[in-house]
Amino acid sequence: MSAATERPLCPCCFQSYSSSILEGGAVPASEDPTFDFRSICGTCAPSDVEKALASKAKSDASVPPIVWALTPAEIESITQLILADTKANLDAIAAIPLEDVTFDNTIFKVMAPPNYKTNPQVASAKFLQHCSTDPAIREAASNAGKALSKSRVEGRMRKDVYERVKAFSLKTEEVEQLSEYQKHFVKAALQDFERAGLALSAEDGAKLQQLLEEDAAVCSEFGSNLGADETKLFFTPEQLKGCTDDFISDRLGKDQQGKCTITLKYPDIIPIGQTCEVAETRRAVAEAREGVGAYKNNLELVAKGVQLRKEIATLLGFPSWAEYICTKRMSGSYQAVDGFLTDLKSKVEVAGKKDYDTLLQLKEEHCKEAKMDFDGKMNAWDTAFYGNRLLKTKYGVDSEKIKEYFPLDHVVATTLDIYQELLGLTFEELQPGAFWSWHKEVRCFRVKDTASGDPIGHFYLDLHPRPGKYGHAAIFHLVKHNTGQGAVDCMLCNLPPSTKDKPSLLRHQNVVTFFHEFGHIMHGLCSEGVGNSTRLAKCPRDFVEAPSQMLENWCWQKVVLDRLAKHYKTGESLPTETLQSMLKAKHVNVAFGTLRQIYLSRLDMEIHGTSPPGSAEELQQLVDKLRPSITMIANPPGNNMLRTFGHLMNQYSASYYGYMWAEVLSADMFACRFEKDCMNADAGMDYRKMVLAPGGTHDITDHLTRFLGRRPNNEAFLKSRGIVG
Repeated sequence: MSAATERPLCPCCFQSYSSSILEGGAVPASEDPTFDFRSICGTCAPSDVEKALASKAKSDASVPPIVWALTPAEIESITQLILADTKANLDAIAAIPLEDVTFDNTIFKVMAPPNYKTNPQVASAKFLQHCSTDPAIREAASNAGKALSKSRVEGRMRKDVYERVKAFSLKTEEVEQLSEYQKHFVKAALQDFERAGLALSAEDGAKLQQLLEEDAAVCSEFGSNLGADETKLFFTPEQLKGCTDDFISDRLGKDQQGKCTITLKYPDIIPIGQTCEVAETRRAVAEAREGVGAYKNNLELVAKGVQLRKEIATLLGFPSWAEYICTKRMSGSYQAVDGFLTDLKSKVEVAGKKDYDTLLQLKEEHCKEAKMDFDGKMNAWDTAFYGNRLLKTKYGVDSEKIKEYFPLDHVVATTLDIYQELLGLTFEELQPGAFWSWHKEVRCFRVKDTASGDPIGHFYLDLHPRPGKYGHAAIFHLVKHNTGQGAVDCMLCNLPPSTKDKPSLLRHQNVVTFFHEFGHIMHGLCSEGVGNSTRLAKCPRDFVEAPSQMLENWCWQKVVLDRLAKHYKTGESLPTETLQSMLKAKHVNVAFGTLRQIYLSRLDMEIHGTSPPGSAEELQQLVDKLRPSITMIANPPGNNMLRTFGHLMNQYSASYYGYMWAEVLSADMFACRFEKDCMNADAGMDYRKMVLAPGGTHDITDHLTRFLGRRPNNEAFLKSRGIVG
């Protein structure tokens, strides 16, 4: 890197760069930028301008501690450096005589190795695969992710390192002198190596490494197929009858004269599923998303992935991948999950049948009114439409009218205010042009503890859809806490953008989603301790959703909605009668919706069971059988939601049940500590320190017991779902 690259921007170039961002200008990304800074003063070459901001973290703690790579070559270079440093770290541990191992020279180095997120350069190397506007950058970052994943697999197979970890664990006197926090990592490191198969023979160990690498590659290809999808459907305005005028006009004539362009992104498919009166249009969208050929070879990749995981589990001595995963969760075993899902289904299926019958009756009435044929059943593309129609016609809940009270900018600002008050934090937004970002819409905030002023970390918000961007709503933990280093998190969402006539308006469910996802950011930032939330201290997957699920309750409290809701034209709060209608409708179809979650959870456990489907055809047969048996909805011929079920092709495999499991815990936390006063700052600080701060260290049940003042139970969950009075 040149000396010019290292120096700060000259004042006029910095001013120009900031103005370009603020006015929506293009951010220069190459030697041929859209905005030519050389026309301003000639002091800074265009590439130097962007590189200066990308490397600002070297000298300025106000920005996230990431020195960003800007080209595929830089990503490759950083990746190779990380891999070399990782190997050197492991080699250094392996070179220590067994009698000389200590916590500092062995366990500590395993806690935060160079190829984990305690190293900010890991984010620089691989994160942009999810959000860069440049396909070459996305491809390079995806390749980096694969290489780093392979490196982590190889690291867990280092028997020479395992021997040193085990040797230290046997030094009873030294281990006893450690803090409880340090003891956690001794135990966790030992278990991590042993679950990775270090007790296997050399031949089986090599086979295991190969299988893990193959599974990582399969999952990466699956995710790339989702992110790179550019499917477009075209409908006339008549085929979109029932959708709002704004929805239609915003998409009309973009690609074909007289037709609306529809992608498979959420801002397009959700309004169609909920409001389009033309059943054939809804069916066509569902077919495009789940039918044969959707997302390339993703169904075949699922079949390959579940077989690889079964082989891995067998090598490690477990009867199934599900059992292997559950032994590290709060549940503890597949049997516990099976019992949980079976018991829950038995308690909601009667109410679920009533919900189904209500929707079917509504469909019959609608078909008669619209002079359409009634086929006597609920189809997969009917449920969202008639669920929304039920809310609108029977409960007076009109999602299109309600969203006028939730302009995005106001929701975001108010949500951030509420979290700051509740958790004792202060957020300071960095001005556009003061930090590097991958897109002009990205915002960045610095987080401090309000009482002490101590820095905690940063977070990014990237809220709108665009080509090549991750297609769902998710939090990416870019950097973990480490010595002298705060955490960095990023929210990638696909919320509707503003138009020339209206600001971005959110459905209430979008508001709930944003509040939920921001809770994950707080979980990452509020964890405390060096190495917390790293691989050796991850929250169990069946708990990690509980904190954010609990926080969804805030979006239903009048004291909060009075702040969150502000009509985009009049500034008025949500009318009391509208709020009352929403509250009455909150649990409408809840049993029916719960059955769908049980189906998805059961599907996950089945494909990761003792005899996983061996082909795409067998996966199709399973879905065709399982879906109607639980949800009462027949699976459309050839359709398979496994093509888009990204959870099962990442860290959530054999863990989707965790959403329902965590819901039980979230209901208990809210009812016990926040239901009477959801803005109680003392309870908020207890939540931050007792639930969020420990990360995944020690026993989660113990943390919850301390927070609740008793062991958790399911009473609040059953009551909140209307299952018991």
